[in-house]
Amino acid sequence: MAIFSALSRGVISVIDRYQIGIKGNSVVEVNLYNNLFTLLFVIGLTFYFPIWNLITDWKVILYSVLVQAVAIGYSTLFKKMTIFESVISAKLADLLIPIAVYLSTGKLDLKIYFLAVFTTLIVVFWLKKKGDAKKYLDGVIIIVPLLTIQAFASPLLVGNNKNQLSSIIAFTLSTLVIRFIISALMMLFYQKSFQLKNSLNSNNLFIYIIRSILTIIAQFTFVIVTSDKYSALGWIFLNMTSLYGVLASSLFLKEKNTKKEILLICFITAIMLIQNFI
Repeated sequence: MAIFSALSRGVISVIDRYQIGIKGNSVVEVNLYNNLFTLLFVIGLTFYFPIWNLITDWKVILYSVLVQAVAIGYSTLFKKMTIFESVISAKLADLLIPIAVYLSTGKLDLKIYFLAVFTTLIVVFWLKKKGDAKKYLDGVIIIVPLLTIQAFASPLLVGNNKNQLSSIIAFTLSTLVIRFIISALMMLFYQKSFQLKNSLNSNNLFIYIIRSILTIIAQFTFVIVTSDKYSALGWIFLNMTSLYGVLASSLFLKEKNTKKEILLICFITAIMLIQNFI
């Protein structure tokens, strides 16, 4: 399930990097349109999965706020950083996430934690060797606290909604509706966003539609992975899922990643895959 989440989130990161980092569109504006098109699909699904009683549940609301905060955090990173740089910044969260999951679930797999420490140390030594670790500090400050809080809260907030497939789908759809409401409120209160570049046009319409479908897939699989009491391993996969984004950004966005950078991402991902089958 984490792999499906990885694929969808990786493609989403490329789309966001293109819309925000390359085209220079507003973070608030892009998030609003992304959530708006997602909402259109969600409305159709609500005929099969009633969600309106969940939308007023404080746990669902808080969960949605955290998810949207992380989305805004990554969008902020994509404004000034390549996908590779964003991946490396988020990787440092792996040191804290297993502990956060332990505090909320009481479950700690030492093998998983040692894996998190080992793969993070690889990244740290790589940065130290390159001598430009300060370049990633802003990204770490923005995204690591958000990911850690989300990892702690997810198992608690999803609760019994993870017991049945229909409940997971309804919970997912509810969070997507609330995320749209949050992004709409942000548009209203963020004055600079009224000076829009009008990113919603015929050229970008297809992009927004594709992203909305990927968002539903990513959110659904994300709820399943992060709500499990053994979610620490899933989080390691999730924080490195932009491997697909890094490779795709090199192909479609022409972001220049050295062979060593791509090998670093592939090596760490391979370690996690091997560990998962041991």
